[in-house]
Amino acid sequence: MKPVTKKIISFVGLVFLGVVARIFFVNYIGIPNFEIVSSLALFSGFYLGGIFSFITPLAIIFLSDLFIGNSAILIFTWSAFGLIGLMGLIMKKVGLGKFIFLKTTSFGFLASCFFFLYTNFGWWVLSNMYPHNWEGLIACFVNGVPFFRTNLMGNLFLVPLVFGTFFVLKGLLYSSKVVMMSEAKHLGQDSSSADSK
Repeated sequence: MKPVTKKIISFVGLVFLGVVARIFFVNYIGIPNFEIVSSLALFSGFYLGGIFSFITPLAIIFLSDLFIGNSAILIFTWSAFGLIGLMGLIMKKVGLGKFIFLKTTSFGFLASCFFFLYTNFGWWVLSNMYPHNWEGLIACFVNGVPFFRTNLMGNLFLVPLVFGTFFVLKGLLYSSKVVMMSEAKHLGQDSSSADSK
């Protein structure tokens, strides 16, 4: 399978998973800002790279918004997830090595901090809920702390879960391929020895 074809199939799979998971989280978990999009955004940047880093989370958020809606600051929420996807590219350059859990949770923490600062600033700019001065900006961030807390809890749990699941499945797939190649090799040796007789 060509690398581009593989990436497109992976992109479609991630978008489908993300849309279904986001709708499930909103309708059945119901914890504000406890979401899976950040995890899949980081993963798309790490695994798919390139333009897919940005368009995968945007596709997830756009398609799921058709079912659950969004707020007046959707330009900030959409772009936030797209930029978190680009953080996945940095994660790929840094590499995970032996410290997968530590590094994935660290990026989950950074993603939550960025999302909190960026979207709360957007809410302060675009809504009339707070006065457009320093006091209003500070009040906006203070009132956003409970949402930050649940977003952080979600990312510290879901980001390692997404990456851990991927590496476990990848390891199992690799092991099965090794076993199949080994069995094929033995069958080839058996048939060649039978022919020599």
